[in-house]
Amino acid sequence: MDGVVGGTQCGIPSGSTGTYNFTVDQPGTYWYHSHVRGQYPDGLRAPLIVHDPESPFTGQYDEEVVLSVSDWYHEQMPNLIKTFISVANPTGAEPVPKSALMNDSQNVTFAMEAGKTYFFRIVNIGAFAGQYLWMEGHNMTIVEVDGIYTEPTEASMIYVTVAQRYGVLITARNDTSSNFAIIGSMDKVWTKVMSDGLQTNRARLILIPFRPR
Repeated sequence: MDGVVGGTQCGIPSGSTGTYNFTVDQPGTYWYHSHVRGQYPDGLRAPLIVHDPESPFTGQYDEEVVLSVSDWYHEQMPNLIKTFISVANPTGAEPVPKSALMNDSQNVTFAMEAGKTYFFRIVNIGAFAGQYLWMEGHNMTIVEVDGIYTEPTEASMIYVTVAQRYGVLITARNDTSSNFAIIGSMDKVWTKVMSDGLQTNRARLILIPFRPR
């Protein structure tokens, strides 16, 4: 249903509503977003999870967590688009985001029970920036990439580009002496002009372990 805004897209007149009716024949971790100009970087976006009753990893984890990473601009898209598509920007340098987010926030917390295994569905719902993602003191086992099951592969860090999705299993350490953080660090390679005040790794999900089982 993608296409020209106000024309082929949905075919719905401005100010009206419509319903997407479609059949999903592949489970996995996905997301949805607006295709109208800059609406989705301004927030019209979210993960979309299709659960699989026949998942080969059923029974291998205790709880499921959806974790989005994204970039965030401290100015709304209409003004940024004007700046981007302008004779004053002859190199075509894209606007650079100001912050990194997790679950559209910063410094959110999630309580993990020591020794339990969690299935993290990770989605980059950002507009521009890839992110490096890792968890302090833990490894992760990759079991899904872009909606496709994979051979389980252990990793200490993953790189999540815009629109990419991962499913990973993380077993919480049997250790309640401290909290551990999942850190998302924005890749700075793509920036042609660095933004003043750019916060590349402020987003973190603090994992607070319970007592060992």
